[in-house]
Amino acid sequence: MIVDKVKYFIRLTSKLSSFAVFGIGSLILGTSIFPLLHVLSGFSGRRFRKMARYFISKSFVVFVKYIEITGSMRLSVKHRELLKGAKSKVIIANHPSLLDVVILISLVPNADCIVKGALIDNKFISIIIRNLYIPNTLPFEEQLERAAKSMEEGNNLIIFPEGTRTRCGEPWVFKKGAARFAIYSKNDIIPIYFGGNEKIGLRKYDKMLSHNPTERYLYNLEVLPQISIAEYLDMPASKSAILLTDAMKNVLEQKHSNS
Repeated sequence: MIVDKVKYFIRLTSKLSSFAVFGIGSLILGTSIFPLLHVLSGFSGRRFRKMARYFISKSFVVFVKYIEITGSMRLSVKHRELLKGAKSKVIIANHPSLLDVVILISLVPNADCIVKGALIDNKFISIIIRNLYIPNTLPFEEQLERAAKSMEEGNNLIIFPEGTRTRCGEPWVFKKGAARFAIYSKNDIIPIYFGGNEKIGLRKYDKMLSHNPTERYLYNLEVLPQISIAEYLDMPASKSAILLTDAMKNVLEQKHSNS
């Protein structure tokens, strides 16, 4: 039907314009706003990072709202109150789409993140990555140290245990890295489940000029109860990482199967 084709065109146009807005906005943040924040922070690295994380989070709130207003997506968050005042937590989630980390940072104003190292070469977001986040191309011991120090400052560490976006139709494969970050820093875990419809056009290997053919992207998130790491701290490191990884996967898979 013509009406359906028009709706699809609007959603796809919204998606493409959102990519443009994100790239240009990130470039402005890195080249104009960050230097100003350095001055306002008195050139204190810790104060700068705190201000910049908060500014990035609020910018992502505006960006997510922009995508909603232009008709490409709808976001709902269940039990958002469980994130209120969260400090020094490891936040994990399943990873169905390209927008996941943006949505999480919009919900967490004091967020640090393990990011794909290749993003450092992206001219639009390179400055932001270098100043705020932890590339996964660093030696793992250095990643552990930087993450633990960041959480000591009260930041929450966002990490996707799968390490990459879920491949459509394939089972989730969780790596042990997220568990090792939690055990090393001795910080509990907040799981967040990404539900909703298929994120066609935002999944791994999807074509840029594609979108869910029948509806906007539906992001139905649920913040789940914390996973305590206390019982894993006295175990041998290899065993504790395996068992904690299994616990994280079970929590998210159970929610997925019940959705």
